[in-house]
Amino acid sequence: MTNKAVARHLKLTADLVELTGGNPFRARAFASGARTVERLEEPVAELLAAGELVGVKGIGKGLAAEIGELLQTGTMGVTETLLQSLPPGIPEVLRVKGLGVKKVRALWTEAGVTSIEDLEAAAVSGRLEALDGFGAKTVQNILGAVEQLKAYRGKAHLRDAWAEAVAARDALRQAGHAADLAGAVRRQCNVVEGAALVTTAPPEAAAAALADWGAARPGGAEDGRVEGRLPLGLPLAVWSAPPAAYGSALFEHTGPDAHVAAVRERGGAGDHADEDDVYRAAGVEPIPAPLRDDPHWLDSGDRPALLTSADLRGTVHNHTTASDGSATLREMCDAARERGLGYFGVCDHSRSLQIAHGLSVDAVLGQVEEVARLNDDYAAEGVGFRVFSGSEVDILADGSMDFPDSVLAQLDVVVASVHQGFNMTEAEATARVVRAVSNPHVDVLGHPTGRLLLRREGYPLDHEAVLDACAEHGVAVELNANPWRLDVDWTWVRAARERGVLVSVNPDAHSTDGLDDTRWGVASAQKGGLTAEGSLTSKTSSELAAWLGGAGR
Repeated sequence: MTNKAVARHLKLTADLVELTGGNPFRARAFASGARTVERLEEPVAELLAAGELVGVKGIGKGLAAEIGELLQTGTMGVTETLLQSLPPGIPEVLRVKGLGVKKVRALWTEAGVTSIEDLEAAAVSGRLEALDGFGAKTVQNILGAVEQLKAYRGKAHLRDAWAEAVAARDALRQAGHAADLAGAVRRQCNVVEGAALVTTAPPEAAAAALADWGAARPGGAEDGRVEGRLPLGLPLAVWSAPPAAYGSALFEHTGPDAHVAAVRERGGAGDHADEDDVYRAAGVEPIPAPLRDDPHWLDSGDRPALLTSADLRGTVHNHTTASDGSATLREMCDAARERGLGYFGVCDHSRSLQIAHGLSVDAVLGQVEEVARLNDDYAAEGVGFRVFSGSEVDILADGSMDFPDSVLAQLDVVVASVHQGFNMTEAEATARVVRAVSNPHVDVLGHPTGRLLLRREGYPLDHEAVLDACAEHGVAVELNANPWRLDVDWTWVRAARERGVLVSVNPDAHSTDGLDDTRWGVASAQKGGLTAEGSLTSKTSSELAAWLGGAGR
């Protein structure tokens, strides 16, 4: 489990203690532990194994033991006991945006709300407005949040599903069977509703290898499918195929259905041991799995050399302790170096984003000087690494920038992003962003829609108008690699490249381990057909410096 996953579980436990009227000191201990774990630079599992977790501020022997139980079993006994004491729908009510623990407790004890369906019914009937703190506007917001939450049910981020699907695949391989990822996970979809595998193991053998996943054969003797469930709760489907038909089964169960049907219609039928032979039988060049959701590639003879993580030479959008990051500039840069990167762009938040400790003008100019000193230090140490000074500058409501041009001119890189004022029409949002990218000092448009996958929708945007503006002014568009964002969406990557707009794959790292999120940005970029040539962060440090200086833009 990642530190963030452990922190989420501890925070849930804190909420459950408070919700059930438990000891407030115990609730605070779990909440404090969650904050501590989330800020840790080292994996909590490594600290625990080394006996160094106890002694970290906010973590005593008791909490460390419970974290150990969580890492070992995927849950904690205290959490399960609390969950058993509550109606099963209450934890989901806790996830409704705008509801804190106190309001959820009031809804439960005073209005009998024990599920989001109950909550929705109470809101529609007008019963909520009779409770303290639930005015008409609050109720309307709750209805919108419930609708979103229902739409997100049964879905997970690719990062989370990938790890568990790979573990299931490896269990089959360790049992001596060929096995491969299939379905939406193999196609690297941003959000998935389940996982699929194809294996040479007969159904009974597959079920035995995946007993820990609750795998069981659902059908009769003719059914080659085994079903189970990932720890996330997502369904797992495992399809058995003999070696002579393995390629055909992998093709079919990778999908999507429309792509499979189109290839079948062109002659890609029959049994094939090699998946590529399915395409050759249809007279089509084999199409990599990530590209199969875009019909464009079926009729295009072009098969791009897709971007890989190894193609990335550096990163230009990251945060430090100067704003809302958890590591210093030097620590972040050294972590980037350890990952084989050649440069690092520091882009802490600008002054308007006070919730993220945005930097004042004096502070950001002070950071420019700090970057210069760090570059001198690296040069003195004989280290071939460059730090670029920058800022993630807020795009204000009217499209102007949060820092004046005189400040922006002193930065190596400017990433312009919207963080506030999401209640815009498409026309308003588009005009706002277009004005921002028209600023001659802006280099990259950060996470263009502001979405958080499975948490909130982005603001509406005329992507074509925005990409046209980026092309006109030589601005790159970011594909934010944070698995909650993956923004710009992969469906607009090809449109960006057709306009000559570079795509900047950035982790938006707020900690050293956040730098590893680039792999999910690369996965999404591959779905859009991005190549190293079209990637801003595949440039060398000297090439990037030249581009930032205006060469080739």
